[in-house]
Amino acid sequence: MQSVVTKLIAQWDKGQFAPVYVVAGEEPYFAHALTDALLERALPESDRAFNQSVLYGRDVDARSVESEAKRFPMMAERTVVVVREAQDLRNLEDLASYVKNPQPQTVLLLSLTGKALDKRKALYKTLKPGETYFQFDRIPEYQIAGTVAELARQRGLKISEKAASVLVESLGVDLSAIDQELGKYAVVLGEGGEVTAATVEKYTGSSREYNQFELLRALVAHNPERSYMIARSMMKHSRSSPLILVIATLYGTFFKALIYQGMGAHPNPKTASAELGVSEFALRDIAKAAQNYSGGHLARIVGYLREADRQAKGMASPNLRDSDILDELLFKILY
Repeated sequence: MQSVVTKLIAQWDKGQFAPVYVVAGEEPYFAHALTDALLERALPESDRAFNQSVLYGRDVDARSVESEAKRFPMMAERTVVVVREAQDLRNLEDLASYVKNPQPQTVLLLSLTGKALDKRKALYKTLKPGETYFQFDRIPEYQIAGTVAELARQRGLKISEKAASVLVESLGVDLSAIDQELGKYAVVLGEGGEVTAATVEKYTGSSREYNQFELLRALVAHNPERSYMIARSMMKHSRSSPLILVIATLYGTFFKALIYQGMGAHPNPKTASAELGVSEFALRDIAKAAQNYSGGHLARIVGYLREADRQAKGMASPNLRDSDILDELLFKILY
């Protein structure tokens, strides 16, 4: 996905613009990056006051957008019209007629957040995927480390797979937040700086020793003493590690460990990662859980986690404290 963004921005840097672009999909980071890049490059700052319009879909309709797009530039090379949150644009499909015959001196960009165009309808059919229509879907977990590495490279940084995984653990699969965090590291470390797991822990304020991921690793290793120590600490800081999030993290790994066991004695890591939708780094915990727990035990653990999730949501035994739910869950998993 990043290569598509880089290629398109390179075209804009050369002054090569199509009259219409639509950026869409479930992953908003790339659509927002392209929108900002177009606004920075399509016009010099001195020409923007009279020739650049930034609209929001909820505030306009297709006719208003078309009217803006048909304006001739005033003492400038082009007119630029950007519609953010274009999924909320009233009568969006009515723009198909304009897209078929656009104003050649205008660059119109429609940015849809969290949604794609309907491929059965006229507007999509007037566009060319990869040229004027760009759809960015959510990045699978097993590919996220590579995307983080590419974002780091663009900021002049190096980052290990382990550090990338820690960053995702700390911030979630939020590329905007990750990119902002990498921006901080670029300032601190300078050009060519290397981001390590210790760097991430220091600057994100996260402690891997007392979070759900370290609890997961203690359970995967079947280490009761460390598991209970981490759990006690986490419950003292439950705001940073809500029980529902803890249960979801454990469920994801143990459920996939059960599937992993069905892949044979020594499945190919790349094939297993792709099939389970995880990175090879995350696959290590899954493989270790599959090694340390029998198939029958894993199946029971999945059931225990589902029950704990119901309890944490108040659907059963509403008077139970989170610490009691977690304590009982650990006992069932470990023994």
